[in-house]
Order: sequence, then structure tokens, then C-alpha cells
Amino acid sequence: KNLAGVLAVVELLNENGFSISDDQVRRALCSTASLTGLKGRWQRVGEYPLMICDTAHNEGGVKEVMQQILSQQFEQLYIVWGCVNDKEINTILSLLPKTAYYFFCQAKIPRAMKATELYFQATQFGLKGEIIQDVNGAISKAKKVSSPKDFIFIGGSTFVVAEIDNL
Repeated sequence: KNLAGVLAVVELLNENGFSISDDQVRRALCSTASLTGLKGRWQRVGEYPLMICDTAHNEGGVKEVMQQILSQQFEQLYIVWGCVNDKEINTILSLLPKTAYYFFCQAKIPRAMKATELYFQATQFGLKGEIIQDVNGAISKAKKVSSPKDFIFIGGSTFVVAEIDNL
């Protein structure tokens, strides 16, 4: 969805003295993660069960990621979720699937919403799960209870994704 903006910028750069070929654009787009170091954009971090992380943390991003999740085939959805305390949490929680089982965690930063508070807020939206403070502990628990045909998603905050071991 950001491709149109990227191509418009390349066009403007070329109009203003730069020389970026279509082949360079194609190669760069195919290598965005390795060229930029940007991680956590629908990034596969495990298989059997499929495990994906994404840094989406606002309404638009979470809507998009939830559509992507629900387009996958799986038996059970597990979500490792943490967020910061200055986001519009009610809007975000209303977008999350009630059929998933959640592991509520918190990143190790001062802005992180306490996992206990997140859990309490989530229950108000009918979300079910448990509190596991540490991101990697939550991922470990999700892996233990899941089967190979399940799906594990990790997200809610850039900071949560940044703490994933070996990302």
C-alpha cells in the first residue's frame, strides 16, 4: 500500500537531478528489509506453527494486519500482544479477534502499558488470555500450547517486536 508513495518520490527525485532506474527500484523493493534493516513488517519468525510479527500499532496498521491474519489458514490463533500507554487502546482492542487466545506482555520501556492493565482493558472487549510480562516468555508459552497447524502473531508495539530474541 505504500508503493504508490515510494514510486512518486522516485519520480520526483528523478525530476530533480537524480537518476534512479526502474531496475534499481525493482531491486531495492525486493531487498527492502536487508537494505534498511527494517524488521517486523509481517515478518515470519517461525513455522509449524506459523509465527509472524508486525510492528503495526495504530488503527490503520492494526486493521490491515488483522485482515492479513484472518486471510491465513490455521486451527487456533494465539496473539502475543503488548502496547505503550499513550495509544488509543480502546480503538485498538476493538479491532482484535475475540476468537484468539492472548498472551498479554509488556516491553521493557517506561512507556509500556503494564501487562496487568492491558489484560484488564482487553477483558472489557471480550478478549481472553493470560498475563506473561516478558515478550519472549509469552512467545515461549504460545509455542508450548500451540500445534503445528496454529498461528502465532506477535505485535501491538514496535517495542514488543524489538524485544523478540533472534529477530
